[in-house]
Amino acid sequence: MVQFRRSLALLWLCTIQCTTAIDVDWTSPQSVKDAAATIAAGMMSYYVGNQYGQTPGILPGPYYWWEAGAMWGAMVNYWHYTGDSKWNDLTMQALQWQVGPHNDFMPPNASASLGNDDQAFWGMAALQAAEYKFPDPVYPQPSWLSLAQAVFNEQSGRWDTRTCNGGIRWQIYQITGWNLKNSISNGCFFNIASRLARYTNDDMYAQWAEKVWDWMWQIGLIDRNYNVYDNTEADRMNCTTMDHTQWSYNAGTMLMGASTMWNYTQSDLWKNRTTNLLSTIVFDYFPDGVMKDICEEHSACNVDQRSFKAYLSRWLAATTQMAPFTYSIIAPLLLSSAKAAAAQCTGAPTGNVCGLKWYNNGTWDGTAGVGQQMAALEVVLGTMVGKAVPAVTNTTGGTSPSNPHAGYNSSSIPLGETVSPPTKADKIGAWFLTAVFVVGALYMWWFMNTSSHEWQSRPTVGGKPGRRGRTISAIDARRSGSTVVARGVEASAANGGAKYVGAASKEYGAVLPVHELGSANGAADRGSKRRSNVLTKPDRSSTFSSTGVFPSDRNGHARSASYVSEKAARNSLRGLPPIHERVKEERRRRRSNGLHGDDKERRSRGQSFGEEKEKAIRGSRFKEEEMPSRLD
Repeated sequence: MVQFRRSLALLWLCTIQCTTAIDVDWTSPQSVKDAAATIAAGMMSYYVGNQYGQTPGILPGPYYWWEAGAMWGAMVNYWHYTGDSKWNDLTMQALQWQVGPHNDFMPPNASASLGNDDQAFWGMAALQAAEYKFPDPVYPQPSWLSLAQAVFNEQSGRWDTRTCNGGIRWQIYQITGWNLKNSISNGCFFNIASRLARYTNDDMYAQWAEKVWDWMWQIGLIDRNYNVYDNTEADRMNCTTMDHTQWSYNAGTMLMGASTMWNYTQSDLWKNRTTNLLSTIVFDYFPDGVMKDICEEHSACNVDQRSFKAYLSRWLAATTQMAPFTYSIIAPLLLSSAKAAAAQCTGAPTGNVCGLKWYNNGTWDGTAGVGQQMAALEVVLGTMVGKAVPAVTNTTGGTSPSNPHAGYNSSSIPLGETVSPPTKADKIGAWFLTAVFVVGALYMWWFMNTSSHEWQSRPTVGGKPGRRGRTISAIDARRSGSTVVARGVEASAANGGAKYVGAASKEYGAVLPVHELGSANGAADRGSKRRSNVLTKPDRSSTFSSTGVFPSDRNGHARSASYVSEKAARNSLRGLPPIHERVKEERRRRRSNGLHGDDKERRSRGQSFGEEKEKAIRGSRFKEEEMPSRLD
């Protein structure tokens, strides 16, 4: 039952594809136009640049900027062959949006991968618009012809004789591929130069076209059998070896330029070159009369390569108008290829999605994308070339204004954007700086997240480091924030309590964090030893003496703990001797000092021993009596 259902589903899918496949009557121009409209709509379904928040002119990933320019060239062709202006507003907006700040098709958003061939595809789309009299932009927007001239002027300024005795590089900026001089960049430059020579009747452009051809011929990008190879390495090999890979669009752009040069010069030289190129193209890319690119055999075409047949189809059709002696060869090949392409445009989900392998006898190959749709569109349009108006010139109806000085002219790279290749020393310096930054970042992480770099802290008083050897009053105690500093108190680890430290040993204080210690157990009888909750773990870092020896160590006692609770500190103060006993002790100390003082010094002050003794007994009251009154 399951197998039966699958069979029914497959039959239904085949029925849908058969009923929605592109059915074309190739003898009816309107039928061909309808087929082209269907394919064009499928291609434009990938474009979202006209939607809110999107950038006009470009395609979403994975398509590169250059392929969008090629697609708008296809839409100019679509309007020219069919007369359908449905997509004209989008085409106008897209081409003008991407001209860049200098009207040369070098927008900043494309600079990351901008190559000479990329810029050229947009330039050729604008040149097509001028040749086919696509509606002119409104001033002050740049004209179609001036945009093509800007591209030519900048690329002629990039002609590089430092390596290979000429040629332009693949890339504009020094990014991956800068070291290559390839056929598509030089071929598109050749293509534009020849067509500008024809349109403007300016021989300067023709001289550049001849210069490019001669250079490609001399270094071997075009061999004696008129095979067009892909690229050559410039910086290390000086263009002495070729990458012999062949692509249909490399041959196509050279054919377009050569046939246009014949149209401009009417010389046998260019006729011979056109004929030989066409013979090689037919042999290489039309096995069994259906167009096929090199990567299709093993399904190895990437996103870019799936569009290459579109450009060969476009330039083959234009060649028949530039060099009519080629029509009899090209027209049948375009028709057979168009029939095969339309027959396999049966893909899901619409039933008219086009694939890449046209030689599959009407079977869709399962691929879909802008490149596949564009290739099918261009080959179908090419079948109508015999009834289409040829490209115009400025003397045969062309209306696009010229600007021979457009672009940067002789500057090979836009001003302020020249970047010299890094030397070996530059690379070493860059690695060194990178290593310094990495080490610095790791050190900062270690510094911020570990405490191993911190020195053992000294006791603090009110948030500031305490001073060693400081003599502190035996009854001084004060609070600072959450820390109680009890001076003259020794928390003995031996008896677990706090006891008074006499004048002979009050050289150290204790820093008492409140949050770390428990509360005291209260005061006991004054005659007994007072006890409080204290830590029994010795801490030699918080108590100091001027000699560096702890008082408890000198007395042979166990090292007392430094940290006790706030309540314990208060209780320890309660455990001190009564105030009158402390006053007596202070008086005895002063008498002792008076007895052992310098008797001669006392006589010099006019004081007798009895007077000194009385002062010692009377204490501070004696000082108050000696102070003069403020009323005196």
